[in-house]
Amino acid sequence: MRRVGIERAGSIRLLKWAPLLAAAALGSACGHKTEPAPAPAATPVAAASALPPPNPLKNAYFGDLHLHTSMSFDAFTFRTNTLPEDSYRFAQGEAVDYMGQKVQRRSPLDFLAVTDHSEYLGVMRIAADLKGPFAGSEWNKLLQNPDPGMLFKIMKAHPPEFLTADLKTGNWQRQIDAAEKYYKPGSFTTFAAYEWSSMPGGANLHRNVIFRGPKFPDKPFSSLDSEHPEDLWAYLDHNRSIGIDALDIPHNSNASDGLMFDYKDSAGKPLTREYAETRMRNEPIAEVAQAKGTSETRPDLSPEDEFANFQLWNHLLASNKVSKIDGSYLRQAYARGQEIESRIGVNPFKYGLIGATDFHSGISATEENNYPGGHGTIDSQADPKKLFATGDSMTGEAPTVITAGALTGVWAEQNTRESIFDALRRKETFATSGIRLKVRLFAGWNYAPDLLNKAGWVADAYAGGVPMGADLPANTSAKAPNFIVDAVKDPDSGNLDRIQIVKVWFKDGKSKEKVFDVVWAGDRKPDPKTGKLPAIGSTVDAATATYTNTIGATELSTVWADPEFDPQAAATYYARVLEIPTPRWTTYLAVRNKLPLPTNVPAAIQERAWTSPVFYHP
Repeated sequence: MRRVGIERAGSIRLLKWAPLLAAAALGSACGHKTEPAPAPAATPVAAASALPPPNPLKNAYFGDLHLHTSMSFDAFTFRTNTLPEDSYRFAQGEAVDYMGQKVQRRSPLDFLAVTDHSEYLGVMRIAADLKGPFAGSEWNKLLQNPDPGMLFKIMKAHPPEFLTADLKTGNWQRQIDAAEKYYKPGSFTTFAAYEWSSMPGGANLHRNVIFRGPKFPDKPFSSLDSEHPEDLWAYLDHNRSIGIDALDIPHNSNASDGLMFDYKDSAGKPLTREYAETRMRNEPIAEVAQAKGTSETRPDLSPEDEFANFQLWNHLLASNKVSKIDGSYLRQAYARGQEIESRIGVNPFKYGLIGATDFHSGISATEENNYPGGHGTIDSQADPKKLFATGDSMTGEAPTVITAGALTGVWAEQNTRESIFDALRRKETFATSGIRLKVRLFAGWNYAPDLLNKAGWVADAYAGGVPMGADLPANTSAKAPNFIVDAVKDPDSGNLDRIQIVKVWFKDGKSKEKVFDVVWAGDRKPDPKTGKLPAIGSTVDAATATYTNTIGATELSTVWADPEFDPQAAATYYARVLEIPTPRWTTYLAVRNKLPLPTNVPAAIQERAWTSPVFYHP
């Protein structure tokens, strides 16, 4: 089914939970063995004939750019025993061992980056090995103690023997070797990557660093080198000057205590043009959704948005403190960025959008009905009754508020590092809440209202305008821009409810936002008084964890013109696509185990996708 509408206007915190870490039994990691690093693998060079020809109109590829294995100190604490090699095999659809069970994705991914923390990369795994190089040391003995405080004692001490050049370069090389081994140009792309984990006062300023390849640095830059994002960007700029290209991706701004999109830099000084240019040169995209909630917006910031209350979490890391709302969400960042640009000439928050898991399991399992947990003993499903009952003594929240992760979608010519990285750089990306829903957004000044009826409309859309992530070209007329949006459902998930265009604009010193329903399934009509579109309804039977696709559409498309366009106002436009309601992972788990549904989370979820914006400058 294809529905075409023409111009229709229409708290959780990071999983270093002290009370639960005791249950994670850090000392039980004693049985972990330090496997020898695999032999270095040469960068694969595929013959041109082995690669499918590039598609100039681009294909949609799905992947995860944020994942941890036991090489991360915290994942190791959660008794995760996977390695990067397991992650790449799982992403391609192979079964792997996780928490005593075989797990396997039903729908393989197209690309993956393993982003283990650069701080103490791989060291805890080595230090806990009773037959490893630290055997018999004070630290080795501490790591046999089930008290999780021992780990924090080690990290607070910053043992110099944990920070040697050999450990840094050796463990980083292992990450690179795993990515090289599993890279299959044309069919499966891997990226050498890591997470820089700055956490001033518990505020999340973390970034994932993704390398384009084929050249990589000798060692990663960590928050032990500097907690300031400006220093990370200087490191990336330097590497780029010697032929090592990379970008970084901020995440969990919802837990940043207002610092991620602040009006000031990390030294407390007002943002400058140079700062804004440096930031956007190095981090063009940001995570809008992942295991620790969404960072799009929330009802406090967007009271007129009926879908703003989605998968929210706003606690700081390892703290019971609630994160400040102002400066922590991307929709507000779009408004602030326009405001700042009006003063300094550059927008420091001109982000494209992606999604990720941030799982500390080594497995990118984002399917609600096939979710084995993503954080080791923190949300292990071995004892669902205990999982549903467990609460964090500091926040009062249970692991059930963890989401089943999110995914990144890119529009790229080929499934190769170069093509996918370049798509990330130009922001031709979209995020989903874990499903494989495809969505495209274009904007131009002269799209014909019937363009979508033509077989070659994608080529015409590129020729007559710009895709998501780009700037609208200058236009001297007062004519409103046209937007083409097209969404196709995940074949293994729910039908589509609606497509919305979210507009954020700035004029006369004030920022405003509005959500437009632009095309939808069925014969619903907006309420003449409120302008709100009625809910599509629900087919979810929570008692059996089932639903039917008897409502909704398989595809929704439209050409839409902004009915409130002001040529003098800077504006940011992005699309949001909603599915019909389907059961949440907690509902599937409860029904499988004949348990009452958890009461702290909804039984159903409206999965969704967000495109990167198109930006208009007056």
